[in-house]
Parts: sequence; structure tokens; C-alpha cells
Amino acid sequence: MSSPPLVSVVMAVCDGEKYIKEALNSILGQSFRDFEFIIINDGSIDNTTGILQQYAQRDERLVVFHQENRGLIAALNRGCRLARGKYIARMDADDIAFPDRFERLVDFLDRHPAVAVLGGAIKLINAKGASIGERRYPVDDRQIKEALHRTNCFCHSTIMMRKDAFDATAGYRRPFLHAEEYDLWLRMAQRYELANLPDALLYYRIHARQVTVRNLRGQVLSSLAAQAAARIRRDTGQDPPLAADGTSADSLVNLGVSRRRVTDELIKGYLGWADLMRAAGEYGDAEKLLREALVLSHAKGIRSRIADIHVDCARGQYLGRKWTSASISLAKAAVLRPTLAPSFIRYAWRAFRRFGSQSRYPEV
Repeated sequence: MSSPPLVSVVMAVCDGEKYIKEALNSILGQSFRDFEFIIINDGSIDNTTGILQQYAQRDERLVVFHQENRGLIAALNRGCRLARGKYIARMDADDIAFPDRFERLVDFLDRHPAVAVLGGAIKLINAKGASIGERRYPVDDRQIKEALHRTNCFCHSTIMMRKDAFDATAGYRRPFLHAEEYDLWLRMAQRYELANLPDALLYYRIHARQVTVRNLRGQVLSSLAAQAAARIRRDTGQDPPLAADGTSADSLVNLGVSRRRVTDELIKGYLGWADLMRAAGEYGDAEKLLREALVLSHAKGIRSRIADIHVDCARGQYLGRKWTSASISLAKAAVLRPTLAPSFIRYAWRAFRRFGSQSRYPEV
């Protein structure tokens, strides 16, 4: 066997054919070259398998393991167990790493041996690769630990962590399904220093098949469970009893999390991701998330925020010449905020005149 590389890159993928070539190219084109690229193909049934086989034949650093679908946590733990490097770098199949990502992370970790987990800022892109914003995180250990008990302070696919720290912390845990990395950072924070680089390391893609959006309720509940478990560990020195297959609202109450807090965090999650999906042009997903928030919401301020996002969706749909969809979004906003009704009537009249001058209705 060849000598171990300094870095082991770990990717778990299931049916990622649409974007995986961009992700693979961004890793194999890194300015830092001393790494192995471990990919766990977790039961893909699209062309992901064929793409991975082609790339593995061209670059010996890429090592692919095929398995029946066992889920993200099992796939990540397998990849990290197989890692031979001093450092483990995470990567997702729909993101694009900057060319110097590994070089910058390795340089920092080599110079800061007390830091076990290192991430960085991200640039947000939509399905077509167009820029839609950025996201920055607390940078130093003190700032991160002050905020970490309230929110995840890392983008998972920017992370590089020490292999020995990962092993000592026992990896990702299934009871925190959909927030498994947040639970890991909270446990590592009790033993090690954490950091983020201030500059962006990666293009993070917002798109219709986003895993986070499909599992958003589970992610919010598991995040609350991770926070509660961290608090109980601080108070007692031990983990609380945990459900084997994820978290429910009832189990959170047993961990000391109020139902009001659960509802508030769900609304916050739905609204935040609805706004992101709106910015990415994924209006259908944005509308679905707004409906989820509306079901839970009774406060006037929240309903007003939902109306604002509906208006933003209508604006994007209007600019995309999706007149019918824009009318529907604006109507929903007017229902939630009646003062918008005159604006809706003016828009509907303009749209009606536009339809009348066209030979057929535009696509929605």
C-alpha cells in the first residue's frame, strides 16, 4: 500500500448525476495535491455510478466504494473510517470547491495544532451556477462557541477536521439524523478548538433537489435535540437517552425543549429556506415552505414576513415572464396583507392586457 496522504476527502452520494462532475473536477483540480478522494456511492440508481467509474479510471487518487443505500450517516462514517490521512475534508456532490480550498485549510491547521475543525465562508449559487449571495460564519474559537449552542456555525462541505479528533469523538450519530454534523461540532467543541476562515472556500448550490429542504423539519428537530443534548452533557457529564431513529417533537419535550420553541424554530427554518429558494428561482419550493410556515403561524408579524416573501416570488416570476404564477403569488400575499390588494388588482389588469396581446399563454 502507498504511503498515507496528508488529506482524505470524503464524499457520500446518492443519485447525484446532475452536478457531480463539477464537484469532482473542483476537487481533482485543487492546487494542493497530496490527498485521496474517498467516495461512498450510496445506492445510486441514476448515472452517478458510470460517472464515478470514468473518473476513477483517469485519476488514481479517487477511490469509489459502492453499497446498497444505507443513508447519509452510515455512508459518511464508512468513508471517514476508511480515511488514511491526518486530515479529513468533506465535500458534497452538488457543490464546487475553490481551487485553493485545501491549500488554505491545510496551511491553517498545520499552524494551529489545537484547532480540530476548520471551515470557511461560502458563495451561494443557484441550479444554473449564477451567484445569489454569500454566507459568513464566526471565525475564532470564542466566537464560534458563543454562538454554537444557538446555531450551526459551519458549512459542512467546507470542513477539514483532524482524523484523530473525529475518531475520538465517535463520528456522526444516527439519533441526530439530518443534523448529524451539528451534533458532531457540539461534541468536538467540548474537547477541541474550532475555527472558520473569513474568506469563501466553496460555491454552495441552492436547488430544487436540496437535501436540506426535503428534510427540513427533521433537521430542525434534530438540531434542537443536539442543542439539548449538549446542555445536558455540560450539566451532568453524560448524554441523555436518545431515540435510535431521529427526533420527534414529543422526545424534545422530554429533553426540556418547549413546544413553543419547537414551533418557533420550525417557522424560522421554513421562512429562511423559503427566502433562499426564492433567491435561487425555485419558486415552487419556496411556496411549499411558506405553506408549512403559515400552518404553524398565528403571529401577525410572521404572516407579514410570509407575505413579503410571496411578493418577492411574484417579482421574480414576473421578470421570468411567468405571469400566472406571479399573479398567484401576489394574490397569496394580498390575502395575508390586505393593504396589498390594490397592488394585486393593478398587476392583474396589466397581466390580463398582456395575455390578450399574445397568441398563447406563456409557460408557467
